[in-house]
This record gives sequence, structure tokens and C-alpha cells, in this order.
Amino acid sequence: MKFFRISILVLAIISVLLCATTYASIGGYISQTDKNKFIQILGRTLKVDGDDIVSPYYGARGYQILTVPVEKQQVAENCAHLKKNFKYQSLESSFYVYNTWKILGCQGSLHTPEDVKTIESTLEAGKSTITDIRYALEILTLLKQQIPGAAKVAQMIQLKLKEDDSLQNLGQALHAASLLGANGKFANDRVEDIIVQADEVDGKLLQWEGGLTTTSLILTGLHRLLGKSPLNAVQADKFTNYLLTRKTVQTPKGVLALLEAALAIASSEISPVSISIIGTPQISLEKPDLKIQVSNLLGVPHKIPPTPVVAESITKLSDNSVVLSKQTLKAGSSSTEYILPLKLDPGLYKIVINAGSHSSDFVIRALGQLTVKSLEVGISDSDGGAALKLTKLTYKNKLGQLLQADAGQNLIVKFTLSRPVHQAFLRLHSGKKEIIFVAEQDSSKAYMIEVNLEKELGRSGKFEMELILGDSLITNPIRWDLGSIEVNLGSAAKDEVKQGRGPKPDIQHLFRPAEKRPPEVVSMFFTALTAAPFLLLLILWGKIGINFGNFTPLAIPFHLGFGSILGLFTLFWLKLDMFVTCAWLVPIGGFTFFSGHKILSYMARNRKQEKSDK
Repeated sequence: MKFFRISILVLAIISVLLCATTYASIGGYISQTDKNKFIQILGRTLKVDGDDIVSPYYGARGYQILTVPVEKQQVAENCAHLKKNFKYQSLESSFYVYNTWKILGCQGSLHTPEDVKTIESTLEAGKSTITDIRYALEILTLLKQQIPGAAKVAQMIQLKLKEDDSLQNLGQALHAASLLGANGKFANDRVEDIIVQADEVDGKLLQWEGGLTTTSLILTGLHRLLGKSPLNAVQADKFTNYLLTRKTVQTPKGVLALLEAALAIASSEISPVSISIIGTPQISLEKPDLKIQVSNLLGVPHKIPPTPVVAESITKLSDNSVVLSKQTLKAGSSSTEYILPLKLDPGLYKIVINAGSHSSDFVIRALGQLTVKSLEVGISDSDGGAALKLTKLTYKNKLGQLLQADAGQNLIVKFTLSRPVHQAFLRLHSGKKEIIFVAEQDSSKAYMIEVNLEKELGRSGKFEMELILGDSLITNPIRWDLGSIEVNLGSAAKDEVKQGRGPKPDIQHLFRPAEKRPPEVVSMFFTALTAAPFLLLLILWGKIGINFGNFTPLAIPFHLGFGSILGLFTLFWLKLDMFVTCAWLVPIGGFTFFSGHKILSYMARNRKQEKSDK
């Protein structure tokens, strides 16, 4: 009995844990902005141009998925264009044309009985590819023609897969099998193997090798074959996250592949849930409502909306304190919109939103008003000899009289705020001269700026004072004109100006004396030593004798080029610099190279001829 009670308790705990399990939502959805961009890309294919009869399919099908009507004039133009230019050439192009004709609702028919016979013959030809078989089946189904020998077609596809079961062929086979009724059930056995071949990226994305086109082909094929998604919730979320990374596609074909894959996932029973913030992630006292959208991948409501939508917790990031929990959101103006009214102190907050069993978290910004509680401005002696005298100001008021200061005094500005800010500056400016000073907080959270006028300004004159306060969490950045200050630095400023604007002293550089050169006799000896190999060559040629029997006029250009290079090196040694030498070496070296190549080729041909004669 005791064991039975323990078992019941364990089962109850497991049930509670299972019920409490939540899944992360997907990281966004295809927004109206994305759809507008897709419509613009797809719309270009519906503009009749030349004899292109394939591209209009992308626009017509894409508009159909986005539930955007095609203009009547474009429908008429495209129907007339297809009727004028269509001539059966290939199964793929015919598939696109027939589909476009149907989607646009064109009147009449494009096919002939001969076209149907040609298409049917594809299903009997043993050399047909799986892609051809798939398009033949698609066209016959579209034209409401009976598929001949469905069982044999299924066997043919299986044989083709044994020869090549690439992902592209598997994707086409899924679509073909979905059109064969009971004969296409063979494809169910390949589903698990296909899913296993998906590549995972960073533990967040799933895709098949081949990118968006292959991934879309397989996802739509799986959904079409089974009538439901074979993926679990985690896999569906990862495939969806991959599709969201491809929202930047710019081609009509890529856009259609993305939309078809998104439609297949969004219309499944495990359609991923997107939880996102509408607009900017910030609230204020004037606009306290945080708007949340809960939708599927295409931004439309789920067939069974995930409820309830609850703000599980709101945590202030500065101190990790929970300021709100378990608050149900109320419905907004649309079926996907939910509203959470918030009144929070300025700061950054982490908010966790649950929609049914799905969860997502965001960082939001609460904005607030900034007020200057107090401000004092005055002059103090640098040595601290005289008592500090400060004048209090209220916000937006300025000093009633001009402050007077000299070289031995400092400017002091003290103020306190309703909340800390990231940017607190004092700006002194006179004409085009401007100096910015940063305010620092002390232990009492008050801000203070102390300016050493003699060191910081460098010249006498009248300066305007302006306090600048800003922060990413306030709605009213402040620029406060505090008044003017007259600074008289006396002779110290004149000396500094004179020192700063006068001529600089000349820089005297002493070059190192030239090193002593060796005696002329030593130089001549080493010159003769360098020329000795050449002299030795001439002597040996005189003793051995030079054989001019094999000399050919073709060798003259090479020797001239080689001699020119030697002469150029001699000139480089005597008077030319490196840049002039290189400029001449490039054309002379090129001429020598090609003439040398020609003489070597001539010698090689002669040797071959001599060997063949022997």
C-alpha cells in the first residue's frame, strides 16, 4: 500500500512538470514591412517583358500566398502574353505556365490533346528523371486528367531513388508521391531518413543542404504528403528560425521558396508561436501601454490561439528586483494584439511573456521625466583663501548679473537631479571657441563641475554658460542657459597667446660625417678582381675555340637582349638609380625572355628531327 502511494505521488509530480513545460517562441515573424518588400519584388515578374513565360508564376503564386489581389489590367496582360507565347517545350516551363493560367483565372485553355499525350509518355519512359515525373503528375492533376498506371509510376520513382537518393530527388519524390494517392505511401518510409539529414546550426537553426530552395522543397513536400507535419515542436521552431534568417532574399524565386515553406509550417498543427513587441520596446507616462503580438510565422492568428497570454514576471535589471508578476494581458485592436499597461520607474526591465505553453523574454525601456532639484553657480579662489559664494537658480532661470573672474579663481557649478543621468555637461562658449566639461557625482549623488579658468580657457573674454543633461531613459533632455561669465586672465593670457602664435625655434640637425673611403689602388684591385671571370672566359674561348657551326640568326635577338641587360646593370652601377633601372629592365627583360624562348624551341625541334632521322 505504501509503495502504491509513493508511485501515485511520483506520477502526480511528473504530470505537473509535464504540464508546466514551456517552449521558447520563435524569434520574430514575417511582418507587414517584409510582405511589402516581397510584393515589390514579386510585382516585377507580372510586368510583361519579352517572351518570358516562366517568371509570372512567381508573382502569381506569391501574391496568392500573401492574399494580395493582382490588378485586373495585369491579369489581362499576362493572360494575353501566355496565350501568345506559350508553346509546349519542357515539363517544368509548362508546369509554371499552366499554374499561372489557373491562378490568374485566365479564360479558355492552353493545352492540346497532343500535349497531354506527350506528358503521359513521360510517365512511361524509363529515362525520365524524378523531377520530370513530378512535373508530369502536377500538370495532369492540374488539367484534371487521369494518371495512367499510378502503381507503375510509383515503382519507377522508387527505382530512381535507389540510383540517386539526393535531397533534391527526395524532395521531388515527396511531391510526386502526394499525387499518387494510396500508391504514394512508399514515400512515408523515407520521411524519418529525410528529417535526420537536416543540418543543425548553433543549436538554433535547422536546414537541409542546398539552402532555401531545397529546404522549402522538402518542407512543402512533407506537409503535402502527410497532410500534417512530421516535425516535433522543437524542430519546427528551428526550421522557422532558419526561414526568418532568409527574409533578406531579393529574387522572386527565393521569395516564393520562403513564402511556400512559411505557409507549410504555419498551416501545420504545430505551427510555431511568435511572441514579439509591436513598435519600439519602450513605455512612458504618456504612453504606458506595451503592445505584444502573438501570431504564427506569417503574422496571422493561429487556428487555435495559444492562451492565456500572461506577463509572467517583470524584473528591474539594475537591482534584479521583481516589480510585477502573473498579470494577464488584455486583447488589443486586432486578433493578434495584446496590451499590457505599465507604470514603471525609469530604467531597463526584463519582461517574460507566456502565451499558452510558449514563452519569450524581452528587455524594455521605461522612460520618465527628469527634474533639476537644485542648482548653484559661483566663483571660488584657487587657493581657497576666500569663502565660497554660490548663487541658487531655479530651472530655466539665468543669472541676473554677469559673473566676474580672474586668473586666480575657479568656476563652480553644483546641482542635484531627480535621477542619475549618463550625460551631464557644462558648455562654455564664446564665438567659435567652445569647451565642454563633464560633471561628476560625489558620494551624496550630487553633481559638481569645477573649472580652473586660467588653465582651461587660455584667454580672457566673455563666455556663455550652458548646462546639458541627457540620458536614454528620459523624455525631456535639458539644455539650460545659466548666464554669462567675464574672465580676465591678465598678462598670463597674453604670454600664452604670444607663445602659442609666435614662430617656433629652428630645428638644427647634424648629419653624420661621411666615412673615409679606401685608397684608389685598393678600389682598382677589387674592380679587376670582379672582371677576372669575364677575362678568364675570353681566354678559355681562345684556347678551346668557339663553334659557330650551330649558330642561327634566331639567336641574335636573345644575345642583344642579354647584352642590353648587362649594359643596363653597368649603368646602374655607374649613374642610374633603382627606379630608372627597373623601368628599363621590364621591356628589355620581356624582349630577352621571348627571344630566348623562341631559340630554345628551335633547338628542341632540331633535336627531335635528328633523333627521328636516326
